[in-house]
Amino acid sequence: MKRVGMIGLGEMGLPMAKNLVRRGFEAVGFDLRGDPCRALAQAGGHAATTAAEAARLADAVVVMVRTPAQAEQVVLGEDGVLAQAKPGATVIVMSTIGVGPMRRLGTAAREREFPFLDAPVSGGRARAEDGTLTIIVGAAPKDLAPALPVLEAMGSQIEHVGDVGAGTAVKMANQVLLTVSFLAAREVAAMAETTGVPIERLWEVLKTCTGTTWVVEHWSTARTWIESDQTGKATLDILVKDTGLALDFARDSGVPARLLPLAAQMIQELTRQIGG
Repeated sequence: MKRVGMIGLGEMGLPMAKNLVRRGFEAVGFDLRGDPCRALAQAGGHAATTAAEAARLADAVVVMVRTPAQAEQVVLGEDGVLAQAKPGATVIVMSTIGVGPMRRLGTAAREREFPFLDAPVSGGRARAEDGTLTIIVGAAPKDLAPALPVLEAMGSQIEHVGDVGAGTAVKMANQVLLTVSFLAAREVAAMAETTGVPIERLWEVLKTCTGTTWVVEHWSTARTWIESDQTGKATLDILVKDTGLALDFARDSGVPARLLPLAAQMIQELTRQIGG
């Protein structure tokens, strides 16, 4: 695979596309906004004027849009990936869109004989820029093998966890744990401060204890990333979306979930307070 179409050049998609260029791929990107397209072109890639143009002639097409509705339009629309990509091109959906929508896209792709990868990512913008993302893959082994060089250009940890839907299920698990950990950390920080324990000392001790989490170990980064500025507000919006998708999946699957609805409600409330 040498030519890769990248549809969605946002906070994650643009650095991922730039890493494809650095690793020797011909990256053809499309975004509704002009600035990211120009940035990709300046980095040595090519700017497409439509999603169809990005998909056409590509050996693999990566979809990195924000919502389930956007992903379905990009993949299934009249001028979408399945209508425009060359026969046999690999379709890689890296957006976090929920298990049900991902399975629908996978079924549609396979019905038209396109190899399909459910491949959401974790790591945030910094790791997207470094090319060190964790990429969680749900796919048939025969579909994954030819696409590995593309994934390895964007991530350092490629984890194959099952067939289509499994990758998204694992990503949902991560997002739920991240959300719960962040909400809990905010509360225990307030508890400690009322007793006069400096917050820096709290995290220093908790890092050595059994309750530590990524949020505890990276509190300053996590708090800034999640709630301090415009980027943080966008991150909170993503957590609202993802916990909602996880809740939908739990309900559809009949999985008992008592903590998840509360976490989804609390992250919504925090987002409203901050203005996301």
